[in-house]
Amino acid sequence: MAIGDDPVRVGSDDLLLSIAEQLKVPLTTIARQAELGQLTGDLRMTDVGAIGTQAAAALTLVDSYLLGLQLWSEQVELVMEPVSVSSLLVDVAHELSRFAQYYGVELELRVGGRYGPVMSHQRGLKAALLSLGFSLVEAEASRPERRPRHVTLGFHRTPHGLVAGMYGEYEELRADRWRTALDLAGKARQPLTAIGTGSAAGLFVADAIFRSMNSRLRVGRYQHEQGLAATLQPSRQLQFV
Repeated sequence: MAIGDDPVRVGSDDLLLSIAEQLKVPLTTIARQAELGQLTGDLRMTDVGAIGTQAAAALTLVDSYLLGLQLWSEQVELVMEPVSVSSLLVDVAHELSRFAQYYGVELELRVGGRYGPVMSHQRGLKAALLSLGFSLVEAEASRPERRPRHVTLGFHRTPHGLVAGMYGEYEELRADRWRTALDLAGKARQPLTAIGTGSAAGLFVADAIFRSMNSRLRVGRYQHEQGLAATLQPSRQLQFV
């Protein structure tokens, strides 16, 4: 996954529109379930769990967006530090697990070797990966023809650096379609139908955060699966063994 010039970048206004569109889904679910519980007087624990799961996803997307805005600000100096991506992906998979279970999506973690840390911003990297994960899980749920539904969290080495991303059966996802989706962010309700329905706001938030860390979200392939990933540079300050 080579790094090249890519002039397409989603602006903050476009991101806000995409996020507002995507937030309609969990907030509508929360509202309907709460209303049904009030009408029937039967708010079961499963309903409470679903409400909590949807609310957590919505809050994560908003938190990631706010972090992206903070990182874009010229008043914030982004401090890069050695980050263990393998450990971070374990945490991300854990935080995504309840959301994925709610949608019937299986998560799989694949790490291609034992790698040292990368130079990144730990909070930013985690927020970007969570935004990417929530979006792909939701996209899988919108594709009922896919059985079984799954999302792979991958980390591997390429000639250009260490690559972290998420993958699945997205054979229709290509670099030109991703660039078009970035251009359509905030302008179309479904800017990336190659992955699924929805506003794909989490993908654009993830891309914005990666760009603030001198990387970008790109179409990539790992172990016969297609997805979105970012190239990260290994840290030369510390090596984990």
